[in-house]
Amino acid sequence: MKFFINFLIIFLSCFLFSNEDIQIVGVESSAENSNVKIYIVLPEKASLETGNEVDLQIRLRGYPLGNITNNERARELDNSNDGQSIHVIIDNQPYFLRTGPSLAPYDEEGNYFESMYKFKIPFSLSKGKHFIRVFPCRSYGESLKEPGNFEASYFYYKNKSEGLKQNILDPYITYNEPTGYIRLGAKKPVLLDFYVSNCELSDDGYKVVAIIDEKFERKLSKWTPYYIYGLKKGKHTLRLKLVDKNMVQVSGDFNNTIRAFYVQ
Repeated sequence: MKFFINFLIIFLSCFLFSNEDIQIVGVESSAENSNVKIYIVLPEKASLETGNEVDLQIRLRGYPLGNITNNERARELDNSNDGQSIHVIIDNQPYFLRTGPSLAPYDEEGNYFESMYKFKIPFSLSKGKHFIRVFPCRSYGESLKEPGNFEASYFYYKNKSEGLKQNILDPYITYNEPTGYIRLGAKKPVLLDFYVSNCELSDDGYKVVAIIDEKFERKLSKWTPYYIYGLKKGKHTLRLKLVDKNMVQVSGDFNNTIRAFYVQ
């Protein structure tokens, strides 16, 4: 009996406190370039698309795609061979990325340049309203966060019925990382990154609640990248919720998003 009780105590301790070693640590955003701008050209806002496929056309100024970001953070995180990219989110699905080639790059002034990217949404759409969110990211997944680095819009496909319940003029968050498969070297952190729209995070105002594997929870009161330490290899989930000063979830389908990812 004593052996069974000791075993039960050890088992429950492991189960209840298995996430003790997980830490979420805020870090400074990577150096920003205020000249980077992104625009959704097509589909036009509130347009009705009736073809079999939907073309996206994105204009990006001042940010070369496909390059491997070369800074200290790139050596701390899983740095993708795809290079710098545009992350594209349709509705509230995981992003897909676009790296190039562009339609018509041209020199503008000084070292700045502008490129146009045209591509199709790579999956089928249901009839009705759909949202688009786009933003440029570094090769290790961190989003650029200067004004003009994010664009959101919506369009209709086949008919003008409503879909997700989200007003893009209201406060909302956009889940960015982590997603997919993450190559994690010895003691390397996992990037936690999101975008905040139409509100500011603070200790006494809006916050983002991060929940790992539906067990470990942390309140984030600053809009900055975060490092997650202590994740074991295998499948994990991360849920991000936007809450108000009373810790009540803000309305909108973007404000409670969960993603699965795999640490290798």
